[in-house]
Amino acid sequence: MDFNETVRSNEGLNETKLENVCALLENLKIEIQERKSVPLNIADVFIDLYSSIEASAYRHEEEMKNKILLAADKLADTARSVVCE
Repeated sequence: MDFNETVRSNEGLNETKLENVCALLENLKIEIQERKSVPLNIADVFIDLYSSIEASAYRHEEEMKNKILLAADKLADTARSVVCE
């Protein structure tokens, strides 16, 4: 997850990488919905990604922190749409 590494670094949020991760999640949507289950390795990513991004946000200045927190919410919403529709 290159996006996660960027957020955890001093670079902060990279919108292009965020959009790439969201697109990758969307690409998994059909497969996950056909299986009617989420593979364990993907579930692990869903669980760990939000908390690590959220924790990393607080290392940054207020404006960047807020952008990162919104990005974490966007990823969580995308993940929910993949598994819940």
